[in-house]
Amino acid sequence: MATHPYYNRFRISVIILLIAIYVSCSSERPKELHEDLPKMKTIKKIAVMVRIPSSSPIEYARYTKTLQAMIAGYTQKKELMVISEELPALSVFQSNDDRFFQTSLEGEFLYYKATGIVNSYCFKNKSELQSLFEKYGCDLLIIYEPYGVVSYGMGFMDYDSVMVIVNKELKITYFDYNHDRKETNEFSTDVLWDFLLNEINTRCVNTLIDLGFIK
Repeated sequence: MATHPYYNRFRISVIILLIAIYVSCSSERPKELHEDLPKMKTIKKIAVMVRIPSSSPIEYARYTKTLQAMIAGYTQKKELMVISEELPALSVFQSNDDRFFQTSLEGEFLYYKATGIVNSYCFKNKSELQSLFEKYGCDLLIIYEPYGVVSYGMGFMDYDSVMVIVNKELKITYFDYNHDRKETNEFSTDVLWDFLLNEINTRCVNTLIDLGFIK
């Protein structure tokens, strides 16, 4: 029995729509939602702190060491340092409710809820955060929050991340997020986690380049 031409056109349209939705929700390029950075000439030193889940199978030291190693391969246009010390109240989140990355049940990113959590985090940890500015003599603090999962059975990795930059007054001067999913031919858990760590840190480095902090 022949298929009606209208049905074929409808089916093709649906497929194209689904592909477009998948691409828009699975882009490596961060979605920048807020930027109010001070003039570059006023920025001298920037500190980067990674914020990871308490359940992370990747140790905090591995995040910071690999990120330090990657940044070392670039020319710093602004003095940039990665905070290597693990500060549980600042560098670890305990649950999904504490994450900066917030979405609706439909998968839509909730910007106001996310920034509300960031502001609450800054208020709750005000003295600790301000002490970092004093200790490291930085003008800006970058808080980079990655979260990822891997499946060795199905050979894929899925991760999202948020980058927030706050000034000395703990006001948000930059905010972006991204989500990506990649299929791989690897079925070793260790290799997949290494691959994920590289992807996560590459996303951070690329954003630092886009912001003009390194080249």
